[in-house]
Amino acid sequence: MAVRPVNPFSPSFGISPPVLAGRRDVLNSFDPVFDSIRSPSYATLLWGLRGTGKTVLLNAFEDRARARGWVTVSAAAVGREGLVDQVGAKASGLLASLVREHEPAPRHAVTGVSIMGTGIQVERVPGPGDAGPVPADLETTLAALGDLLARRATGLLVTIDELHVSGTDEIREFGSVFQLASRRAERPVAFVGAALPELEDRLMAGDASTFLQRCRRHEIGNLRPSEAATALREPIEAAGGRIQEDALAVAVEASMGQPYLVQLIGSYLWDDAEDLIAGVTAEEVRRAAADASGQFGRHVHGPVWNRLSDLDKRFLAAMLLDAASSAVSDIGRRWGHSPRSLSTYRKRLLAAGLISSAGRGRVVFADPTVRRYVEAQAAAEGFTG
Repeated sequence: MAVRPVNPFSPSFGISPPVLAGRRDVLNSFDPVFDSIRSPSYATLLWGLRGTGKTVLLNAFEDRARARGWVTVSAAAVGREGLVDQVGAKASGLLASLVREHEPAPRHAVTGVSIMGTGIQVERVPGPGDAGPVPADLETTLAALGDLLARRATGLLVTIDELHVSGTDEIREFGSVFQLASRRAERPVAFVGAALPELEDRLMAGDASTFLQRCRRHEIGNLRPSEAATALREPIEAAGGRIQEDALAVAVEASMGQPYLVQLIGSYLWDDAEDLIAGVTAEEVRRAAADASGQFGRHVHGPVWNRLSDLDKRFLAAMLLDAASSAVSDIGRRWGHSPRSLSTYRKRLLAAGLISSAGRGRVVFADPTVRRYVEAQAAAEGFTG
């Protein structure tokens, strides 16, 4: 029995896929930063729903930076450690490592001799290249890193994932520090962050978010059909398999252009196809897509759904009666709540990335995968009917 080749797909959050389709323009927009920190892309924000590949893009930005000789500091705005503290600790560690790597060997001098005894006192004498202790605060650390790297004609890229988790004060503090250490002093220190769309509603207005307002922003959406086809076909063929044209069309439609779902479908069909050399069939894709869709819902929407209150879930269930967008007033009428009382649930669901604003007083499911998941879960838990 022939050994099946290794599955080329990577359906894991934050793991780079074999083919990064549809993101070339976003990545290319950052390249001028490597030549001049005056580029408007020196501070860049990526917006997108869960599963659209924001973390993968951060990885790609870091890979490009390292290919140009830059160094990177990556953080995620989650956990107990604050955003500024987390970036500061990693930047300090990097600075200490660079100083040790390039610092000349320490010189020593005899500073005392005991005539009657047997000892000689020797002390380390700082040399001209001795950088001294690593600074403690983030602004000083970034400035020191920027100056050190500028002398070597390279730079520093700071990436922060899950930026929406941070509070307004933390983001304001980081932005103030970053701008002082980077663009204002023209040091080669750049930034790319990733967040859910909720960050725009929560932080993009007012003086507290001037840093975010100055960032170059890219909305990271789903792939076009041709891009989804490339992301499926090329890894299969590179690994020695084939996918029939009708099967590819079924896979593209089932994926809805969702990058994570593309990887799931590809992974399932690769493992389950009977004859990869002859070509994956449309029926095999349909089975793989059904399995992938279930896993996608559990992994992407399930954790969010499980944190919702029953009233949040009833809000979503009431939206299912509308084919497209829903009027908030209609949602309230369907389960006996005034539009004013619904504002709390609307805000929570917007923040969770499950719905989007569709104009004054109207909302819509964030994408078709959300609607499909809500349909199944609302029925299973008795929130419909």
